Amino acid sequence: MTTTSALTAPRLGQPSSAQEVIERVNALVPVLRSRARETEQLKHMHPDNLEALTQAGVFKLTMPKSHGGYEASPREINEVLAQIARGCPSTSWICGIISASNLWPALLCDEAADEILATPDLRITGLIAPTGKVVQVDGGVRISGTFLWNTGGVHSRYMWLAGMLSTDEGTYPIACLVPADEVEISQTWDASGMSGTATNKVVAKDVFIPEKHTIPVSALTTGQFPKRQFSGNPYYNRPMIQMFLVISAGTILGIARGAMDVYMEKLPSRAITYTTYSKAGEAALTHHQVATAQLHLDTAELMTRALEDLLMNSWDKEVSLDDRIKTRAWLGHIARNAKTCVNILFEASGGSAIQHAADIQRYFRDANSLNLHALVQPTSSDEVYGRHLCGLEPNTTLL
Repeated sequence: MTTTSALTAPRLGQPSSAQEVIERVNALVPVLRSRARETEQLKHMHPDNLEALTQAGVFKLTMPKSHGGYEASPREINEVLAQIARGCPSTSWICGIISASNLWPALLCDEAADEILATPDLRITGLIAPTGKVVQVDGGVRISGTFLWNTGGVHSRYMWLAGMLSTDEGTYPIACLVPADEVEISQTWDASGMSGTATNKVVAKDVFIPEKHTIPVSALTTGQFPKRQFSGNPYYNRPMIQMFLVISAGTILGIARGAMDVYMEKLPSRAITYTTYSKAGEAALTHHQVATAQLHLDTAELMTRALEDLLMNSWDKEVSLDDRIKTRAWLGHIARNAKTCVNILFEASGGSAIQHAADIQRYFRDANSLNLHALVQPTSSDEVYGRHLCGLEPNTTLL
């Protein structure tokens, strides 16, 4: 069969709904998987993936309907990201970062929101570790600093970068929306897992940012924003850290789905070397491995649904600290179960699974890598939850 490159294929019309975005992404899973190895070698999203997912409407998921977006539900976003990850985890993680970051312009004043949301093919990346220095000047601030771990920045139009701002009222972290062409991006990403995420170093040198393009980081954790055109829309009045945590589950879940896919595709032709089993699928050991892996995947699926419901059930009211802590803890539990599923399947795949040509090893590396992410890591999430259950204050503000 002859396939047409996404770069030369005719552009499709804009999807009419988030559900249509899901349908288009479902059709892309095999081709995303076919490009996953090259994506890792490029160390950024494959350009054909970027084009295809732009056409599919993925980067408009969290944008306001009034500006051509979908205001997709957490469940719809996670399904899109899970299906992308089913094919290519690195591509999915970048899409998740952009989906979270593209939501933030609606938190700004009306003038700034309209300006940024009018950007063609808007893609924003960012991180909120306040490693920069921010100085107040007439009309805004100037930001300088080195920012590590800026996932997907090479694909973005803008970046959210954070730093500490000192004022008469005190010192606090602030996030600044910085044009991508006003910073330096260094190709520093060379990782054993999530290798294609372009999580590079960014350097800003005294970049002026209008005040209207800044947000206190505290507002992102509490969901309390100034009055603006979106003040009456619960979608844009949520704790943004919580929203990011919820939609991070999509990529993690999709990695486990992808691992199950490729394992089961290979199983009919596999033997268990140096045994009498010419068909691995006839061995009791395989039955236990597949069942246990599937049960961990089932648990991750169910916990992801519960995580989405946790957010949606507080959609029209102030989110409690209890809900925010549970969000962090449940995400860690999803990651733990997804990783366990993938690890069982990888170990059941035999020695040939360590070759780069074997897709299962990519899911193995990526699942274990994401479990080390500071906002995902199950051990840290368990501790936060345990402290809360024991009546102690959380030992982090990132909830």
